[in-house]
Amino acid sequence: MIERQIRYNYKTETGEQIYLRHRWVFCIINEPREIQRIREKIYLELSPIEDLRNLYEGLISKSGGLHSDFFSFSTDKFKIENPKKIYNSKKIYKDRNLQEKDEAGLERYLNSLLR
Repeated sequence: MIERQIRYNYKTETGEQIYLRHRWVFCIINEPREIQRIREKIYLELSPIEDLRNLYEGLISKSGGLHSDFFSFSTDKFKIENPKKIYNSKKIYKDRNLQEKDEAGLERYLNSLLR
């Protein structure tokens, strides 16, 4: 059975920037109204954010109404200082396998979580 959870990963962008930028990618599994609340908390925790991309979202079959939501953005923050402010649960994970991918790649990633 799939559980409500948040998975995230980030990588440091390289280039000619004066300061370091970090590209974050998130996967939220929850009910749609909760996903929106969690997103807002993520934005507050890691703001200011730039280049927000909605990568993939949809209903997870046989989950009792849970949805997945994948998105990414850039920020100069490299750490979530207080994960409990975002999601008051131990179900918030850093996952090195989560990366920005096309829709098919994100569906494969999601299916790997459902096994």
